[in-house]
Amino acid sequence: YQGLYNRFPIGGYLLMKLATLPVSGKPSAQITAVRILMLLLFAGVAVLAYLSLRRLTSNRWIALTATLLAFSSYYLLYYNDMTATEGMPDLLGVLLTFHGMVVFVQEGRLRQLLVKACIALLLGWHVFALLAPFVIIGLVSDLLRARSAAATSTPPPPVLCQVKQMASAPFRSRYLLLGIVALGFGLCVLTFNFAMEYATLNGERPLTELPSFKSMLKRTGVGGTGRADHIGWLPFLEGQFRSILRMFIPYALLGGSDAAESPTWLPKGWEIVLGVALSVAGLIGSMFVRPRILFATLASFGFFWALPMRHNTALHDFESIYYIGLPLVFFAIVLLLARRLTKRDGVAAAAAVAALLLFAVSSFQMSRIGYSAEAAQVARATEQDLLTIRELTAGEIADVLRVGVAYESFTVWQIRVHHNLRSGLIHHLHLPAVEDGFVIVQERIDIDALLTPQNRYLFLYDRDGLEAWYRSTYRTVASTEPVTSKGFDVYFDDRTVYYLKEPCERGADTDARFFLHVYPVDENDLPSSRRQYGFDNLDFYFTERGLLFDGKCLARFALPQHAVSKIVTGRVGEAWSAVHYIHPPPELISEYQSIVSNEPDARSEFDVYVAEDKLHYLKEPCVRADTAARFFLHVRPVDENDLPDHRREHGFDNLDFDFAGRGVLFGGKCMVSIDLPQYGVARIVTGQFDGGGRIWEVGFAPAVNE
Repeated sequence: YQGLYNRFPIGGYLLMKLATLPVSGKPSAQITAVRILMLLLFAGVAVLAYLSLRRLTSNRWIALTATLLAFSSYYLLYYNDMTATEGMPDLLGVLLTFHGMVVFVQEGRLRQLLVKACIALLLGWHVFALLAPFVIIGLVSDLLRARSAAATSTPPPPVLCQVKQMASAPFRSRYLLLGIVALGFGLCVLTFNFAMEYATLNGERPLTELPSFKSMLKRTGVGGTGRADHIGWLPFLEGQFRSILRMFIPYALLGGSDAAESPTWLPKGWEIVLGVALSVAGLIGSMFVRPRILFATLASFGFFWALPMRHNTALHDFESIYYIGLPLVFFAIVLLLARRLTKRDGVAAAAAVAALLLFAVSSFQMSRIGYSAEAAQVARATEQDLLTIRELTAGEIADVLRVGVAYESFTVWQIRVHHNLRSGLIHHLHLPAVEDGFVIVQERIDIDALLTPQNRYLFLYDRDGLEAWYRSTYRTVASTEPVTSKGFDVYFDDRTVYYLKEPCERGADTDARFFLHVYPVDENDLPSSRRQYGFDNLDFYFTERGLLFDGKCLARFALPQHAVSKIVTGRVGEAWSAVHYIHPPPELISEYQSIVSNEPDARSEFDVYVAEDKLHYLKEPCVRADTAARFFLHVRPVDENDLPDHRREHGFDNLDFDFAGRGVLFGGKCMVSIDLPQYGVARIVTGQFDGGGRIWEVGFAPAVNE
């Protein structure tokens, strides 16, 4: 089971297991039980937040109002029943630990805090983001107190004694003890995870090759590729501040917008400004209320998690729930100021009533999102598919059918991604079940090896028969011309996309995730949730749709039944893509005819045109082989000062490119358009080259230089 890994502690899974024991063997009932469990944990998180704020503010109305407002936010209501440990169980551990911190600071009860922190570490790793600022601030405070005590003592001790006293202060600190205990216990939990994973994989991999170990390195940016490769600091921070804004605004006040949209009443672009302003207000405000260490820790812990995790997971929507500390602190401070100004508890009580109404309305509106009779039918059919598979295999593959978190890229058993009580997905089915000669693939192939012809979404095959069919299909498809040969070779026919690779390795290649964007001729054929984007997102993992056999990889994806205009596909995280037109849109044909009606600036294998700050390459007739070689494009400016510093010694800008991802082939025609630099161009030299040299080359001065 090559993709097996478990990067979360065992506690959340034990809770989910206990919740599903009474309904074992009934997938939909198990999902319902787990989602009810998550809602109960959500209530527990809210109670812990209220109890902590009541201790901090000494006012039950302020604590209740701040809690209700914070828990009315989009993300908390959207993901409060997500069946994953990286959700309510983890957040429960964080708030449990924070309550222990409050009791520790107010009453000095360290043992209680240590117990709560250890419980939290059995539920998730996010508690480290809470402990980090608390321990750091606590150690600095102890150091400053030691310095102050040494400076004010009478008579003052010798300088050497003062230095020793200050140097030893951190080692006597109970904050340091807390950090050491939490780190030690966390390492024990992590070691247990590694040991279980190692045993499950039959000791076939060293520690550094365990999937969860590599995942840990990837997510912290220490090793391997991750989101940092294509998401820079600016878009990362923009995404964080958008999420923070939604954590402040009750869902009832968002105007019905979802996570991908700005609030309907907010001018475009202002969500970043407001997100920054509210973050700064919460962080600075925490410095002016006592005890500062608690308010500052609560306000900042979301950043302590997001910043080191930006390489992979911090931009996932559900990760936004860990910014809960910012609105709790902000609302508590605002309400404390309001009470100080009005000096009336009646105002605080009225605010609590208003917050309760907002919470109720927000919860009601959220409950109405995304559920449909059609989706319920999909869920029931998928459950029946699973039961049929279990029956046919006499329970042999039951262990891989696990209730888990849903991902947007999956298309089975998906009513509402992650969150709706009546939705779900069988986790780990993105890796095929290969046991005793069986394979599960999420695509129907009508061959003798199909053992579940009555199923609708999950299909069980005899492995030997499926491999034989894949071998035959591989030979047939590989004899044709691929659209692109970057990474995987991509082929198209009228209704199917094929991905081939040889040699192919388990892990590096079979863990591949592909993006597949299908543009319809008629946008009304799209699901309502996708019409704003203009295409359907059918991303998938290789092992959902493919098979590794004889050192070869083959995956296939049958296209929707509606008329398709264009397909764009590639492998996620790699700089290549393939574009294929089935029914070219009229505007594309019109653009081609408009360009070709003019006299080209240069003629060769491709005709080259300059128009409207773009360079166009056209060819007719054209076949896929004409686009395989890389294009070189050297642009010499009128003023060499316009060149980037590193290109001035050469005298021209190098803008080489591949046809794939830039150009289109349709109806026997090829066209690719490239933006020219925004400076005056004196001369252009362009053409195609391969390993043997330049295939063709033209040089010319464009008719318009500025």
